[in-house]
Amino acid sequence: MWLSNNLQVCLTHLKTTPKIIKYGFMDSKFGRMLLGLTTIVKGAKSCNTICVLYFIQENEISTLKEVQQRWPNVEFVEDAESINQVVEILSVDKENTAAIDVAVVGTDLQFAVWNELIKLKAGKTLTYSELAELVERPKAVRAVANAVAKNEVSILIPCHRIVSKSGAVKYHWGAKLKSDLLAYEAK
Repeated sequence: MWLSNNLQVCLTHLKTTPKIIKYGFMDSKFGRMLLGLTTIVKGAKSCNTICVLYFIQENEISTLKEVQQRWPNVEFVEDAESINQVVEILSVDKENTAAIDVAVVGTDLQFAVWNELIKLKAGKTLTYSELAELVERPKAVRAVANAVAKNEVSILIPCHRIVSKSGAVKYHWGAKLKSDLLAYEAK
C-alpha cells in the first residue's frame, strides 16, 4: 500500500490533546506503520481523523511506547476495524478523492509550518530557511526546524521533503528511509 497520487490533506488544529487515540498497524511500500486516529466533529458529524502516523523501526511494541511517551495522558485503544477503513481511503487512487482530515496539536507556528508542508508537492524539497520564509519567520529557522521535527503524521505532513543546506540527511526514522522516500517521489 502507498498513498494515492491525488491525495489531499486538510489540517484541523486541535485546541486540546485528544483523550483517546484509536490505533492499529498497516503495511506500506516503505515498511510497517502505526496509524492513530482521534474523533473530531465536523459540522454535525463525528469522524475518525488521523493524528499519528509513524514508521515502525524496531518493532510494533517499541514504536507504540514511543508514541505513548509523546502523547502522555492519552488512552490508546487498538481498533483494527477503524484503521482498515482509513487505510482503504488512503490507498484509493481516484481523481476527485475527498481530502483526508489530519488533526494536529501544536503552536500557531507549528501549525503554519505543517500547513506549508502539506502544500509541498511530491518530488519537491525545501531547505529549513526556505520554509521559514514561507511562514514569514525568516529569522526563526531553528523554531521552524523544531516544528518540522514535532510532526506526528509522517508522509501525510511530508517533513521528509525538508532538507538541510549542508546536505546532512536527518529524519526521525533514519537517513536511508528519507533518501528512499525522496528518490521514490522524484520519479
